[in-house]
Amino acid sequence: MSRVVHVHTKEEWQNHVNESKSFGGKAFIVDFTAVWCGPCQRIAPVYDKLSNDNPALTFLKVDVDELQDVAAECGVSAMPTFMGFFNGEKVETIVGADMTKLQALIKTLNDKAGAGAGQKLGGDAASPAGEDTPEARRARMLAAAEARNKAA
Repeated sequence: MSRVVHVHTKEEWQNHVNESKSFGGKAFIVDFTAVWCGPCQRIAPVYDKLSNDNPALTFLKVDVDELQDVAAECGVSAMPTFMGFFNGEKVETIVGADMTKLQALIKTLNDKAGAGAGQKLGGDAASPAGEDTPEARRARMLAAAEARNKAA
């Protein structure tokens, strides 16, 4: 079963963008498609499978004929167009049914979405003691800032 969410209104689109912004570290990918587009129809089952294989990401599908204003707002000029978003900001655009580029975009989004994973409340990183990963440094910085706020 596919995890792809079909967006039917501009409000639904805006809700996804806002949700991505309000839940830090939220990533999503969008397939701008059309029913008359042959390459779109050929890559659709692959996109569905990728949605099942990448549960950390939200996979959206926008029909450019149904939501012309959203497609125009995003600068879509050919189909299929895939766009990756992180924290509500566009990360990358892929024009065409290029599986290699699509898989690379999904990897980039998964990496971004997982950057804050493995942390506990209070800033303790879930990494071995003494490991100086970006996540561990971020956790220490957040814990120090939280301690300063409590002291103030």
